[in-house]
Amino acid sequence: MSPQTHEELVSLLQHTNYQVVSPDPEQAMFSFFSNWKSLQTAGGLVQRENDDAFLWIYRFAHLDLPKGKIEKGEGKVQAAIREIEEETGLDGQFELLDSLPCTYHVYALKGRSFFKQNYWFRFRFSGVSALTPQKEEGIESVFWLSDAQWRSRLAETYPGLQELLAASC
Repeated sequence: MSPQTHEELVSLLQHTNYQVVSPDPEQAMFSFFSNWKSLQTAGGLVQRENDDAFLWIYRFAHLDLPKGKIEKGEGKVQAAIREIEEETGLDGQFELLDSLPCTYHVYALKGRSFFKQNYWFRFRFSGVSALTPQKEEGIESVFWLSDAQWRSRLAETYPGLQELLAASC
């Protein structure tokens, strides 16, 4: 099936995985999406210090990691920490363990098409771990899962996040 409208193309891209074969795949991808509204977000996989507990959120019927839009003048790591704090209520110290590969996805909202680049990091957290979901962002719940628990529930996450975590963590 060939997409007939821009909305059909967005829908097709949302539900299919693609491999870009090019001498410079990232540049080819950015060129393809150049007419789409581009957004950059940052977030992360957070492990509680001295514990086999990893921070997860439940939003829009999916298990997800906290992330959000990078604000003007803000660094990627700084944005990831701010978004994690805002979306989950965590308050304490974040130690950057490493950077994970970026993920990309597309979506349509109010007649516009968006291309989103997500920067991901792994953190260790120490501090107050009382959790409060940011309801206005659609987050229903925030919780800690063991390594084995979140790995067994990867099918409940988005496809891009599944691939990222299966390959990187």
